[in-house]
Amino acid sequence: MKTMRSSTWIRVTAIIAWLALWPAAIPAKEVFQTPNNGHNLGVWRITREPAVRHWANYHNTQCWSPDGRYLCYTRYAPHEGRYSDAADEIHLYDLLANQDRLVERGFNPRWAKSRNWLFYVRITGTGRGKASRLVEVRWLDLDTGGTKTLATGVEALGETTHDDRWLLGSKRFRGQTPEFVTVRIALPGGAVEELREAVGSQWMPNPRHPVFFTRQDHKSEPFGATRWFYDLDGRNQRIAVPTLQQCHMSWIGSGEFLLLGNGLVRGRRWNEPFPSNVHILASIGVGDISPCGRSGRYVCGDHNVADLRSGDGFHFIEPLSIICYPATVKDDSGIYDADPKGSPDGTKICFVSNYDLKDGLLTYIERVSKADRDVLRVRSTDGFPDKGAVVLRREIVGYERKTKTTFEGLTRCLHDTLQVQPSPGMPVTSFKARCLTDAQWRQIPGVSPPMRHSIGEEHPVLLRQRQTDVYVAVVRKPDRPHLRMAGSAAQLIPGEEHYETAGYHLLRDGRKITARPILTGMSVELQPGEHRAVAVEWSGLESEPSPPLRVAASAKLQVLADPPKDFSWTSDRWLEGRSVREIVHLHDGVIHREWYRGNILTRRHDLNADGKAIRRLAIENGKLAQREYHDRDGKLLNREIFDAEGFITESIRYGEDSGKPFEAIHWWFEHGTPVRQTSKDGEFVKQGDQWAATKPSERAEKKRKRAR
Repeated sequence: MKTMRSSTWIRVTAIIAWLALWPAAIPAKEVFQTPNNGHNLGVWRITREPAVRHWANYHNTQCWSPDGRYLCYTRYAPHEGRYSDAADEIHLYDLLANQDRLVERGFNPRWAKSRNWLFYVRITGTGRGKASRLVEVRWLDLDTGGTKTLATGVEALGETTHDDRWLLGSKRFRGQTPEFVTVRIALPGGAVEELREAVGSQWMPNPRHPVFFTRQDHKSEPFGATRWFYDLDGRNQRIAVPTLQQCHMSWIGSGEFLLLGNGLVRGRRWNEPFPSNVHILASIGVGDISPCGRSGRYVCGDHNVADLRSGDGFHFIEPLSIICYPATVKDDSGIYDADPKGSPDGTKICFVSNYDLKDGLLTYIERVSKADRDVLRVRSTDGFPDKGAVVLRREIVGYERKTKTTFEGLTRCLHDTLQVQPSPGMPVTSFKARCLTDAQWRQIPGVSPPMRHSIGEEHPVLLRQRQTDVYVAVVRKPDRPHLRMAGSAAQLIPGEEHYETAGYHLLRDGRKITARPILTGMSVELQPGEHRAVAVEWSGLESEPSPPLRVAASAKLQVLADPPKDFSWTSDRWLEGRSVREIVHLHDGVIHREWYRGNILTRRHDLNADGKAIRRLAIENGKLAQREYHDRDGKLLNREIFDAEGFITESIRYGEDSGKPFEAIHWWFEHGTPVRQTSKDGEFVKQGDQWAATKPSERAEKKRKRAR
């Protein structure tokens, strides 16, 4: 492999290559809008081959390069299994060149934390059968073009440690116990060290701190581990998350929290193993949870983005990715899950979907009535055929006729699919659009084993459902840079999030004066006038212009790599005789408001872009006593109560019935350990190492009364 260069040399090389490609080649990605599907700034279709599965890694495993220029994904062999075939392909999509690149055959692509190093597994061998194959870990340096075989015998990969000194993974010994042995591979040398004390799978290092987690289920033990924490040498095992709190998990971009999904965005601090607090971090919920940027400000899920500065969030898209399985299949979502991941600055989210998000028909359930047993009431039936089949989640529903807002003459559970209860806002899609055309079906030599295994040969129509393609949703613009005078010189300060920023355009008196973006480290002569700067990502995505800087006489502008030490994005503003302090952002206005009694802080509100108080904190004796989350209309969503030691003692999730709030789920804790919970499912309490029901659920109680 070519010698690894210094970061400065690498950036210069990359910049030269970037300038050579500006403007970019003919775009390979397809760009479109989804006005009927979420709040985003556009969607990019990266792959368009619905007969073959394309996957951009699991939701907690990064697909974006550290600078946001590249996306990695796996193109699976169309007729083979998952994770294990020598014909699988590693692909890179270069957002600068707008080109797709086949790296080579392989699987498990993984990025380094701070360098454009891509690692993956490939299988070689001349004989037949798994015993004859050679498993290699490959290393590709995108900045130098160097490649090499790093190690052999390691079949599954986690990610690199926070300092890029180690790549975690696992050897596999088929037919032996244990079958998997955790290892770490030294970088750059490639020495493989077994970590026999570290058990489980996934092997996910924290992006900033010397710890990693693994997954090992103990489903019969409520207070046993579902995730373990380890030091980087595989020792010092401690419970990260117990089975009782099991859900989808990932690290936040800043490394501060291990994020927990399948509910309101929440997390456990990286250095506080169980028992400890699980903090509610935002007012919106997600399923699969993922980092959205390296700063830790943003978090994303399948449909939503959370801004942890205020605790607010928004719905960016409905991926519409589902497979209509027979009712006998309980759950096999792995081959269609969206698995979202945010880019380094949180401006874009990569995900996969097996639905055509550009041209596939889409409407939504408008309302539901008990009398509508033979009718689906939707927002619009425009574009749908007069007679056909629609999909509600995983159920296929046939209809005989339609009006402008209804599908009528229903046949439920077509092809033995599972019946779904419609609810207002539920997406309704076309089953025909979910299936391969005859031409696409002929492209593949056979049905993939995962589809055949789940669906079975007795449902041939269901076997023709599309596989996943790779998409990117643009969820926000890059952060604006800032211009200021420093003595007689001017400075261009990069935006708060600027990992993906490749350069800047300059405007004078409203007109662009740069033919090509200027780069970090350059000096530019500014003529008198009103100047603004625009940040440009590798992808070509541009920020809003910076606030204006009036230059009275010619001045030299220095393009900085990072904000100077004397610069701050926020300032304090005191009101009402210094009893109220507002934290004012240079670009965003008031983002926090605090109340004081003398010099003692008593309350704090974290405000969204519209000035609404989403997160509300109450402080007693200098310590957090209560934390609430409200929606944009001021409705209470969640309340946490803290004791004097800083432990959460109660966490209450509120619902609404006839305009009045009620306790939907109420948890009680003792020093970080759940001890009681009440909800519509009944009451549960901790009894020794078990989680025992003490009261029947509302559902069970109603069933008992009906039986009388």
